[in-house]
Order: sequence, then structure tokens, then C-alpha cells
Amino acid sequence: MNTFTDLRVLKDARTTAEVSLNSGRQASAAVDPAVPDSGNLGFDQYVLDLGRGCLLAADEEVALRPKTFEVLRYLVSNGRRLVSKDELIGAVWPTVTVTDDSLFQCIAELRRALQDHDQRLIRTVQRRGYRFEASVFRAKAPPQHPVAAPLAAEKVTGVAGQSHHRGRRAIVIAAVCALLLVFAGVFVERQLPADRLTATPPVSLVVLPFKSVGDTPDHGYFAAGISADLTTDLSRIPGATVIAPATAQTFKGHHVDPRQVGRDLNVRYVLDGSLQRSDGEVRINVQLIDAATGRHLWAERFTRGRDQLSGWQDEVVGRIASALNLRLPRLENERALRERRGDPDAYELATRGWALIYTAKKAEHYETARALFREALALDARSTSAMAGVAWSSGISLLNGWSASPAEDASVAESAISSLLAIDPHHVLAHHSLGFLLRLQQRTQAAYETFQRVVSINPNFAPGHAQFGLTAIELGRPDEAIPSVERAIRLSPRDPNLEHWFGFIGMAEFHRGNLAQAISRMARAINGETSTPTALQHAYYVSALALAGRAREAEAALAEFLRQRPGASISNLRKAARSKDPNFAAQQDRLYEGLRMAGLPE
Repeated sequence: MNTFTDLRVLKDARTTAEVSLNSGRQASAAVDPAVPDSGNLGFDQYVLDLGRGCLLAADEEVALRPKTFEVLRYLVSNGRRLVSKDELIGAVWPTVTVTDDSLFQCIAELRRALQDHDQRLIRTVQRRGYRFEASVFRAKAPPQHPVAAPLAAEKVTGVAGQSHHRGRRAIVIAAVCALLLVFAGVFVERQLPADRLTATPPVSLVVLPFKSVGDTPDHGYFAAGISADLTTDLSRIPGATVIAPATAQTFKGHHVDPRQVGRDLNVRYVLDGSLQRSDGEVRINVQLIDAATGRHLWAERFTRGRDQLSGWQDEVVGRIASALNLRLPRLENERALRERRGDPDAYELATRGWALIYTAKKAEHYETARALFREALALDARSTSAMAGVAWSSGISLLNGWSASPAEDASVAESAISSLLAIDPHHVLAHHSLGFLLRLQQRTQAAYETFQRVVSINPNFAPGHAQFGLTAIELGRPDEAIPSVERAIRLSPRDPNLEHWFGFIGMAEFHRGNLAQAISRMARAINGETSTPTALQHAYYVSALALAGRAREAEAALAEFLRQRPGASISNLRKAARSKDPNFAAQQDRLYEGLRMAGLPE
């Protein structure tokens, strides 16, 4: 489970000497130290033209952001040497402070540009840094036709996410096409993390985490919780595409340009706001922004008591719908069923728990969140948000094998789900958590139907689409699975589960017989910057490498698998299978065949 954020910084005005110093550091490890900064370095099928500052493939420029180009230049100049993250950040961002996530985004962009999903060029050394693996050589000068330099960074400070800029020529073509498409009433979609192009949905938006003004850090959870609640309401607008809270949460704490957010997430609208609490009241500023232009479409200021937030959210949703000329369903009635709030402090505890869930990666995160949900229920036994949190966190702990008392946790989850469905038969989190339990019980067809109901209740619920795809795999239907998982990625491109979801696609490609695609997707799940792969995903990766004839890589992957999971065996994997479906079981035979080839014991 993993998440990205990317803090874009102002392009620093370094001198030529500074650039030379940073890019040339320890260059002798890769090429002749006499190679000047203005020379050309070749690797694989690419040429790094240091003089013109661009990357070429067959004399065509591969468009890269400036910082991504500098990361590549530094790695190439230090080929076959482990470069720590701190060293790389110091070289590329010498005069500003950035997070590791800025570096992660540059590496992710390089993997896409170089088609390096299997890390044959840039190897991630977990928790240490990166090593450029390819041989580097002096390259011939490219043809002297005009080639655009890397695109200049936008002069904003904010989140850059996964933007995909083009070269100047591509920009001109895209601008002309965009004008034509606008006149035709449609828009051009930007490239998704799943490497597919689709059209920007007409009603698509993201609710950014509200800023908490003048509060302690703990109170920031309250603002994030309100943002997530608002996202749930807006996702019920017919025809709307609303980015999941888990992705929106990655923008928390950063000053962002709404236009950049729109490009990164492929949405037309951004909802932003802030709140301040005092003496039992909440003062709220909220604005709806056109992501294409940055123009404010609607803005309002509210002052409400903490026990009046439910009505406030109904009002905001109505105002937004009016601003977008949409017809609303009966959101007020649905909210009344879904969330009957009592104690405001219980609501705040529940929102803190959910804020942890949105970014959770480890067992202790879920346990802390579950403690908050239980504390909330002690204050308000009818808090549906806390009930849903208990059900969700218990189900995840069971699925991941974290639970110390599986039978007890399953009983707790079942009780919470029953209580939720008694209050609201259409509660999406209740049905989703029920799907978890059905998978654990190996009732795969029932789980599949439950997740199908989840996405019919809320078509914008990204985890539902991902689990629907996974259960399709477990029913032996890999062709059906891939579009569902890609829909999840579209809805939450920065989700903490993102790399798991790529693993789901890798499993489906494996069962379709597409080993190259399976390896590429599984490599992201296994070797991502913040990956926490499951044992099954690791097993698929090892098997795919062996079946593809990549024996050395399979041997290395198996060694890492056994290091992390000593005692793993084919029989243990068989016992852990979530599905007894005969079609799936037949497809799994090929998985075990590859594992035998790699050398995993029976």
C-alpha cells in the first residue's frame, strides 16, 4: 500500500558552475572523466545530449520535466554506483528543501519514459537509493535539426502529481486539437497512470483536504475528515466522477495550483476550502474552481455549530450542483439514513481514524485507527462512520494476516456490518467490508456480487472497483478484471493501495498469458518506491520471470521472496488461495509450474 506526493518547487536559478559541479560529481564511475558536460552519453537505445539538455530515442526527443532530466543525468554520470536518495536530492535540488516524494515522482516519470517498469536500467535498492545498471558510452552527435529543450517548470509552488508534459511541437499540435475538440464539445484526456488515454469526464472534480487555520496538528484530521465526507456526498451526483479521498489526501499540507491539480488528476473542477474552530463553532470558507483556467466559479463563507455540519454539507453540495447546472438526487434523505450524528467529539474521533486509514501502510496504522473508532463508538454508539471504520480496519487486518485473534476480529467486523446495514441498507462501506469477509470465507462468487453492488451504489468508489476486479480474477475471468482495476486507478491515482492494484493487473495479465505485461505490472507492485507487496504478488512475479525464460532474474527474485518470507512453499501458497473456483484453480497450475522452475520448494 502505497502513496505518492510531489512537491513542485520553483526552478532554482543555479549558475552553470553549480550545474556542472552537481552533474559531474563522481562521473568517472560511469564514463571517461574527460567527457565534457556538452557531450553525448549513450545507453541502451537512448542518447543523453548534455549540450542541448535533452534525451533522444532514435533522434526523437523524449520529453522530460527539467528536474527529471537532471535526475537521469546524475544517475547516468554515476552509472553502476549506488546513489543514495540524500545524495541525489542534494545534487538535483541543492538550494531548496523537498521531500523524498519529489524524487519518487522523477523516478516514476523516468520509468514511464524509458519503458523501465522491470528496472533493467534504473534499479531501486530498497531503503538505500538507486543504481543505474546500463552500460554508458560516448555517443555520436545527433542530427542537427532543432530539438526542443526540456519543458520549463511552471512558476508555481505546489503538487505536481503525475503530469505528462510533451515537447514544444507536441504542445502546438495538442493546442490545435484541443481548440477543435472544445468547439466539438469534448476534451482531451491526459495520460493515466495505467498508460491509457480516455476523455476528461464532463463532471469531474476533486475535493482537496480543507486547511485547518490556527489549529493544532491533531485538528488537521478534522478538516481532512470533513473533506472526505463532502467527497462521499458529491460522488452521489449522477454522472459525476469524483477523485477518491485517499488520493486527495496526498495534497494535504501543500500550497497547490488548481490548474496543476486539474492536469495531474484529469479533472475539470477543484473544490478547496479552509476551516477554523472556536467555542464550539466552525467557520468555513469554500470555493469551486475551474481547473482549466483557475477561475472561481463559486465561493461562500459559512459559520456553523459543530453539530450542524451535516446540514452545512448538504447546502454546499446543493450550491456546487447549481454552479455546475446539475440535477441532484435526494442526497439529504440518503445522508439522514447514512450518518445520524450524535456527539460531535465522536465524529471528530472517527474522522481522525479515517485520516489514518487513507494513508495506512502498516498493521500498527490500522490498529491505531481501530482504537479511535472504538473510542468514538463509546461516546456515540450509533456513529455509522465509526462502525464502518471498525468493519473496514478489521477486514483489512484479517486479509493481510495481521490479526492476532482472527475469529474475534471477524465477529467484530460482522457485528459492525450488521449494525450499519440495519441503519442504511445501501451503506457502501458496509457492503465493501462484507466483501472482505466473503473473500476470507472463500465464497468468491458471493464476494464478486457484493463488490458489484458496491460499485453500483457508488460508481466513484475506487477500492470497490479494484476488489471487483480482483474477485473477477479469482473466478477465472482475467479479461473482465483489468478494466475494473484500471477504473480504480483512474479514480484514485495516488491511492495508498495503488501498487497493489497494479499487482492485480499483473495477476490478470499472467492468467491471460501475457508474461511481459505481467512482469512489468508486478515489478511495479514489488519494486515500487514504497511497495509492501503481498506474498501472492511476489510469487506471481517470480513465476512470470521463470516462465518467460529470465532464469537469473527469477533466481534473484526468489531469493528476495524467501528472505522476506522464510519457509514459503508451493503447498503453503495453495492453502492460502482465496478462491476454490475450478477455472481459477486450473489457471493457478501455471503459477505453481513457474515457481517450481524457479526453485521454490513444494
